[in-house]
Amino acid sequence: MQVRDSRYHKVWKITNEKGMKKIDLGDSKKNQDGTYENWTWFGCLLVGEAKNVELHEKDTITINAAQVQKRKYKDKYYDNVVIFNLEVTESANQDGEENDITEDDVFEPTDDEDMPWED
Repeated sequence: MQVRDSRYHKVWKITNEKGMKKIDLGDSKKNQDGTYENWTWFGCLLVGEAKNVELHEKDTITINAAQVQKRKYKDKYYDNVVIFNLEVTESANQDGEENDITEDDVFEPTDDEDMPWED
C-alpha cells in the first residue's frame, strides 16, 4: 500500500545499524466520540531522501512517500513500513543539541513467544 502526505507522526526512537536508519513512530486518530486511537510503528526503514533528513527523538514529521508491506517471519505476518520521503514539521531539538545514537541503541525484535497474540 502506498502512503502519501500522512501528517502528524511522532518520532520516538532513531537507530542506525549496518548503514540502515530506522525509526519508531507513533500516530493517532480522533474517533467520532472524541476518544483517540493510537498506533506505534516499530522499525520503519528510511531510504532515499528520507535517510538524509536530520531527525531527533520527539520530532513531528509528515510522511510524503512511503510503502506499507506485509512480511512473513517464522510463519507470522508483520507490517513493514519503508519511508522514501519525509519532512520535519515540528522539531523537538530547538536548542541545537545532538542526539547521540550508539550501536547499543538498536531495536531488537522480540521472540515469538513474547508476542501478545501467542497462547
